[in-house]
Amino acid sequence: MTASRPHRRQREHAASWTRSAGATLALVAAGWLALQISAAAEGEASDVEGLPIVRIVCARFDVFDTSQPQTSQWFYRAANSLHIVSKESFIRSRLLFKEGDPYSTALAEESARVLRELGFINPVEITARRVDGGVEVTVETHDQWTLEAGGAFGMIGSQEDWRLEFQEKNFLGLGTKAEIQYGSNVERDETLIGYFDPNIGASWWQMELSYADRTDGFRELARVQRPFYALATPRAMGGLWDRDHRVDHLYSEGDSVVSGPEQSETASVWYGFRLAGGGDVTRRLTLGLDHRHETFSDWSWEGTGSPYPTPADRLIDGPRITFELVTDNFSVLRGFRAWSIQEDVALGPNFTAGATFSAPAFGGDIPRLLLDGRFDMAHRRGNWLYLGEASIEGRVDDGDFQSWVAGAWVGAAQLGRRGWQMRLLADVSRDLDLDRQLTLGADIGLRGWDPNYFDGCGRAVANVQWRALVKEDLFQVLALGIEVFADAGTTWDARVGPATGGVRFDGGVGIIGDLTTIGLANIARIEVGFPDDGSGPTVIVSTSALF
Repeated sequence: MTASRPHRRQREHAASWTRSAGATLALVAAGWLALQISAAAEGEASDVEGLPIVRIVCARFDVFDTSQPQTSQWFYRAANSLHIVSKESFIRSRLLFKEGDPYSTALAEESARVLRELGFINPVEITARRVDGGVEVTVETHDQWTLEAGGAFGMIGSQEDWRLEFQEKNFLGLGTKAEIQYGSNVERDETLIGYFDPNIGASWWQMELSYADRTDGFRELARVQRPFYALATPRAMGGLWDRDHRVDHLYSEGDSVVSGPEQSETASVWYGFRLAGGGDVTRRLTLGLDHRHETFSDWSWEGTGSPYPTPADRLIDGPRITFELVTDNFSVLRGFRAWSIQEDVALGPNFTAGATFSAPAFGGDIPRLLLDGRFDMAHRRGNWLYLGEASIEGRVDDGDFQSWVAGAWVGAAQLGRRGWQMRLLADVSRDLDLDRQLTLGADIGLRGWDPNYFDGCGRAVANVQWRALVKEDLFQVLALGIEVFADAGTTWDARVGPATGGVRFDGGVGIIGDLTTIGLANIARIEVGFPDDGSGPTVIVSTSALF
């Protein structure tokens, strides 16, 4: 979303921003220092570690196990008949090992993560046993439903979105995604055609193509890349083209109050390589060239049509460098966001920092330095999972700081059939571009108010909820649960609408539907939140989760 009037109380909050940004950077530095001075304990090797793999057995299962009485009826068999099980050749192409390689527990665990990342294979179990001459590895995969033909509907307060779609996420069992979609939301109607191949020619090269025709413009995207698909991947490369024409909006009390055309053009190429070093830490460096051109015109107040200060155009051209640190510290969980499927959580600590240098000599409009960074980590203790993330981004335009946003969130969740979940999130900014704002509402976590209800250049929100699984296998497609929640939030330095004017509260109840055969992205939530001003309930129908 976007922003509005120049920041009138910028100096009053500069010190607050500096303290918050300093705390964020201190958190990043502390995590980095902890990583450098801590040594990970090495696990004891299993009795098959290092033995040669003499055979790989792929045990592939369809969406429903029709050999079981509860899923033997005709409609389960009919569903399976409409679904093509992932091909063995495709499964093997995603493994990080092959026959003849020495068996590695770490590579087996990472291969399972690679398969789950596809989004339509879950659960995945990879096991090994000793046989004559070495090790036999069994890769057990369970397909989820990948054909979507019909519609979808979402609602957050007064804002609704719906779509009609035909989508196959695993065409012919080869992992290819093809989709045709027509959708409508509060900002635009859109017809989209998309294609994604994660495995071009059984390689690790990927291709993504999409085109969207909109009532307020269009978007075209093309991406070809060979990513860092595993921790040990020595190099990555790729290119991107993305052109996006649309009408952008600024919001107040859930409604668009300022709008104007925005045209953006992005292109980049990059080459990355893994830096030397061993142990549980992978360090990567990526070098590339970035091009970004953003133009704005004729912004105005809706209703009156009076002019609104049009954001300044930006032309960014120059080299980019990114450093990434990934810790081989993952946990496979159940009962975190979803109840039924495996979820891979990166415990970290992980760190990313990037810089783009733009100047007229490279084709940019003025000298600019773009910086961004992110730090995250998690810790499991018993049936509790603790998580945190900090990030910062912004520019230095010809010596002036511009559009800096620093944010952090921490959370805790009880794993299992029932328990508490809590989160605290805060974002602060300095000299936001006129096309940006930091709003607060049901979409950010203040579930008693419409999305984008409260305006600001800073925001904070706290959430607490208790949830419980009521029915684990409803018709073998749904795990059904309930939740009770309370939220509190505040914004400050409004740009085009009212801030919270203090701390606002809400509370409510909800139903959670974990669609067990469709995937993590299809956790259906129906929530009703009651704001503290007594204005009536806000209804949320969505697939998003608290974390």
